[in-house]
Amino acid sequence: MSDRFGTVEFDAETRRYRARYDFETTAPSVAVADVLETVFDGERGREPLYDVIDPEAIDRLLEGGAERDRHGPRSVSFRYRGALVTVVSDGSIAVGLDDEIDR
Repeated sequence: MSDRFGTVEFDAETRRYRARYDFETTAPSVAVADVLETVFDGERGREPLYDVIDPEAIDRLLEGGAERDRHGPRSVSFRYRGALVTVVSDGSIAVGLDDEIDR
């Protein structure tokens, strides 16, 4: 995993991975790609992120700014390899696993 992150933690009870990124220095698309690579043991090439969602769109939707953050953090959720991925403008990422994950 990249030096831009702390650890990716897994909660067995909720079957959810959680990570944080520095939204002021790291693009959300880069952060989510790194987290997914960690969660899926480096198998990112099997289904590239850009085949599921436009990484530039994630960055545009979650980019900061006083006016945009006036109503609180924004989030983007999408499915990737049987998991629900949620990226939030406050620097958090959650990857929730379904019962039968496509590995």
